[in-house]
Amino acid sequence: MGRNQTQTRTDVRGLSRRLRMSVGKAAITAVVVTQLFVASLALTTKECTRRGWISGVASSASIGVLHNEPSHAAVDVREYTALAPLGRPLTTGDKHTGLSLSQLSERLANDLQSGSTGRGGYFISGDISADIFRDDCAFVDPTNSVSSLSRYRNALAILFDPQNSFVELLAPLEVDETNNRIRANIQSGGVLQLPWRPRIAPYESKIVYTVDRNGLIESQYQEWSISAAEALRETFSINRAPYSDIGRPKDEPVEVTELFNLVNARRTDSYSQEEKYRISSLIDSVASARYPWAREELAGTWALVYLQPGPDGGGIDRRIPFPDLPFNNNYQIFGAESVTNVGELLGPALKVRVGGRLREGDTESLSTPKRFRAEIEGGGLCVGEGEDECLPLPIHGEGIFDGVYLGRRLRIGQNINGGGARVVQVRVNA
Repeated sequence: MGRNQTQTRTDVRGLSRRLRMSVGKAAITAVVVTQLFVASLALTTKECTRRGWISGVASSASIGVLHNEPSHAAVDVREYTALAPLGRPLTTGDKHTGLSLSQLSERLANDLQSGSTGRGGYFISGDISADIFRDDCAFVDPTNSVSSLSRYRNALAILFDPQNSFVELLAPLEVDETNNRIRANIQSGGVLQLPWRPRIAPYESKIVYTVDRNGLIESQYQEWSISAAEALRETFSINRAPYSDIGRPKDEPVEVTELFNLVNARRTDSYSQEEKYRISSLIDSVASARYPWAREELAGTWALVYLQPGPDGGGIDRRIPFPDLPFNNNYQIFGAESVTNVGELLGPALKVRVGGRLREGDTESLSTPKRFRAEIEGGGLCVGEGEDECLPLPIHGEGIFDGVYLGRRLRIGQNINGGGARVVQVRVNA
């Protein structure tokens, strides 16, 4: 047996051993998080205090992990995700009665977008106008049901990080005089204030407010574009979809901002058909505007968040058989004259990296689209986060693509020698 064959076999064995260790650690972590989650649901009752809830979760979770005991959960998600650790219901001050539905609609529109005192939309800040809601108002969504304005407001104040979250009003509020109701449609998403900082992908909420005879809101009912199970999965997901935490640049075009809010923290298979129509329309609009190429912004790590098929439905010629599984992420890392494609095979535990030289077609022009050639010179099958633990792969070839748009936090590119598909990427920290 030759030296190269011996070395290859040794590399494969070492790679296999490191992969088993990496996957094993990931599996243990997943079990612990699941136990913590189930235990927290089981202990969430209407009378427990916040301190008791936290200590109860910790003790119950450790018992469950050590003894591998099954947890007992109820069928109704709302029963176990009640807003329990938030104190007893309290009065919230004087009420402003006698407002018309139109006046209430104006107040709600402001609260939804900016908050009652400007601290951010109330779904991400808790900044709600207490004077137009009854203290025993019923707040119902797919994961919670609580009849207390004070407890609901406290819950919102500790749920999202307002600095890294957003609320957008998708249409003017609708007034239903016949049924004494107001309807709203919003999109929201962002970062939860939990130790592992989970990112909730943008989702739509349809809200129905019911008003009593005194002109106060007596109930708020929500329906989401995602299921309760999906919301909980994102909250406790270990391998989350990549996202950009870069704030909106002052000179970012309006349609780019809307596109960013729609795709950030998303994977390519997570969109509804309606969202796909809107995103494709925005991509076409940005492409036709031919914004100047911001060459200085290209260097960095860009995560794939949306794929717009080519004219004949074609995808991307990635020179790599990346499996399109829901838990996998794909990245491109650009240098001044280099590009590296990173495709996950088994989450971050196992991935393929290929790279080579990057050549810009016309270095004098800053107009779009910008033509590039990527000369792929090699790749590897890699374990973990480092670049050293890789088994070489014989990957070579040339890729041609156009830069359609480049900004501080969003990039649009189009494959030329593959299927002609366009990709939308967001800049992430590597």
